[in-house]
Amino acid sequence: MTEPTLQGYLGTVWQHLLHGVNDRHHPCRHPTLATIGPDGPQARTLVLRAANQGVATLTLHTDSASAKTSELCADPRVAIHVWLPDHRLQFRLSGTATLQSGDMALWSGLPARAQTNYGSAPSPGAAIAAPDAVASTPDPARFTQITCQIASIDLLHLAADRHYRAAFDAKTNWQGRWLAP
Repeated sequence: MTEPTLQGYLGTVWQHLLHGVNDRHHPCRHPTLATIGPDGPQARTLVLRAANQGVATLTLHTDSASAKTSELCADPRVAIHVWLPDHRLQFRLSGTATLQSGDMALWSGLPARAQTNYGSAPSPGAAIAAPDAVASTPDPARFTQITCQIASIDLLHLAADRHYRAAFDAKTNWQGRWLAP
């Protein structure tokens, strides 16, 4: 087996993230987003909508009435976790999030079935009497794009012969360094 390189691993991270955007069956399609809520860390799975290595951003969507939106307004720090079981790779990314709500250009690009996910009554997470007690009335004002500006990446590769771990930071222009696994 060829010894891995730092830049090879960094490329692997972004290659997999881009696959997740374009392939609904790829594990990177559904990363776990962690925020800081009033009662501590909160984690949930979202759909990865865009990944841009050139500017180190990931894009996700949510309803502005969801708890994660208020959590990100209070503290924009995020962590994103991805596990790729077939490759035995773990990615942990951290950074800050910005929110953009009600953008009609973004809204109009969503399929009609996806638009019904934004604007249901009551708000996401509210108690309901029965599973079908949610009205699906799309509201473009509640559609929110989350843009995560990635500041650091930690990769762990549980290779068959040994384990490898590397860290990359925007502050060092993504040069990378090896870490003990």
